[in-house]
Amino acid sequence: MKYSTRLIINVAISLAVLLSVGAVGCEDQRNAFQAPPPPKVTAMHPEMRLFEPFRDIVATVEPLETVEIRARIAGFLESREFQPGDVVEKDTVLFRLEPDEYDANLAIANADLRSAQANLSLTQQIQAKYQTAFDQGAATEIEILESEANVELAAAQVEQAKAKVTRSQLDVAYTTITAPTTGQIGEDFVSVGNLVGRGEPTLLAKITTVDPMNVYFSVPENGFLEFRRRMNDAGMEADARGTYKFTAVLPDGQIYDQPGTVDFAAPEIDRNTGTVTIRGVIPNPDGLLRSGLFVRARLAEPSRQALALPQSAVLIDMAGSYVYVIDQDEIVSRQGVSVGVAIDGIQEIEAGLDENSMVIVDGILRARPGSAVAPDTVNLEEAMRLIDPSAPAAEPSAANGDA
Repeated sequence: MKYSTRLIINVAISLAVLLSVGAVGCEDQRNAFQAPPPPKVTAMHPEMRLFEPFRDIVATVEPLETVEIRARIAGFLESREFQPGDVVEKDTVLFRLEPDEYDANLAIANADLRSAQANLSLTQQIQAKYQTAFDQGAATEIEILESEANVELAAAQVEQAKAKVTRSQLDVAYTTITAPTTGQIGEDFVSVGNLVGRGEPTLLAKITTVDPMNVYFSVPENGFLEFRRRMNDAGMEADARGTYKFTAVLPDGQIYDQPGTVDFAAPEIDRNTGTVTIRGVIPNPDGLLRSGLFVRARLAEPSRQALALPQSAVLIDMAGSYVYVIDQDEIVSRQGVSVGVAIDGIQEIEAGLDENSMVIVDGILRARPGSAVAPDTVNLEEAMRLIDPSAPAAEPSAANGDA
């Protein structure tokens, strides 16, 4: 009996040990480490796109001409023949001065001219008589010389009288003041009835031309050098006038519907500002542009084919611009790139990648250099929609620019 009891106790202990060992083995099997799957990212091959770059530069609209209307003679202002703000045509009458004094002076000058002409005719006849008498021996040489001098003096008096008539005619003409050019006239600076032109030509009004208009803007020296290099690379003459078009962007962001043309570039760089002054001419048929208006001159550069990526795929740090690329083993690495212009979320890649590169465009935060990823490949249009669903699809030809 004692033997059987001892046997039962030994068997129970053995079973307990076996169960304990089995439980430990199961627990070890359940806690075995399994590596997580690679994070999913979206990637694409850079695609060739036509880039039409431009540069937006703050510009000022100025009139082609500003003409001051002044009284060239003294007199009382008799009338004003326009309303301030009118667009006047060339030779339109603007002001009138009282002409009575100058009409009288012209009459006197004409009378003096007739008197001088009569005196010339008389001296000529007398000189002819002296010449006949001298030929017959009845006059002296002194008398001939005096008669000839009298003729010359009378002729000079005629010319002087003619000049006075011309001067008087000009004074009479100056009593009617006309527009020297077509443009918009401002307010009148002198009221009717005032004496003007006494001592100095009195400023009466100003006319500014309205169509076309000048647009002035300044290009930084580095931008100017870059522009010239691109012109030279495209085989275009950088100093040719009338060749380069520009677009004006209005203060409200609207594109002005009339293209302008660059017609002047300063021959030197301003040492104080480090900029080059550029002038363009732009039509203004509707009078929308006004002097002093601030716009942006959008100056186009030669178009070019280049690799394109979503702009958000390009990162920047102290070392410069870079992207994350995936190799054939789906391992992530950092790749430095040289970027060009960008607009509407599309970035030009100038160097560092080729069409075979696989670039991460979405899920960048899940990528680490040296780690594996599970890429989902898309094209540029799909990548742009994925990054910004509200954005329009990328066109095969992308116009790019920088401000």
